[in-house]
Amino acid sequence: MSLSDVANVVEIIGIFAILFGVVFGLVQLNQSRRQRRELAILECARSFEDKDFTEAYRLISRLPAGISVADFEKLGDQYEAAALRVGMKFETMGLLVHRGVVPIDAMSDLVGGAALTIWNVIQPWVEETRIQRLHPTFWEWYQWLVERLLDRGRADRPPVFLTEKNWKEPNH
Repeated sequence: MSLSDVANVVEIIGIFAILFGVVFGLVQLNQSRRQRRELAILECARSFEDKDFTEAYRLISRLPAGISVADFEKLGDQYEAAALRVGMKFETMGLLVHRGVVPIDAMSDLVGGAALTIWNVIQPWVEETRIQRLHPTFWEWYQWLVERLLDRGRADRPPVFLTEKNWKEPNH
């Protein structure tokens, strides 16, 4: 084998090494993105375990959908504080979904029903608050999130305990 043949073999090995490095790097990048998303989903799930949020959700979710602003305000500061607590949580979720930190399908599965339930109760109050306080962006990301959930048919889908009743654990 001549020196030229050896150089050609080394060059071919070098090309394969570069290709392997690029492929390996892309696989690692994909795994890193997937892991980052999974961590974001986990953190979102944990954030809804907050005792204050749970109490606020309990108060607001018991109210009738579309309660009038006057009737809502008669309930007192405790209910407004609860609405603010719950609304800010969903405002944050809307922004995280929009930025791609949390996938909308995961957010929908995790708390989509809760987001819609609360929005249906407080929407008149939110709209009136925007006008009274000259704050048109008040809970803009929450409203955006609700609209995306509705676009995806979230309000009309059957419960997961029905759609996934034949689920089998995946083999890993």
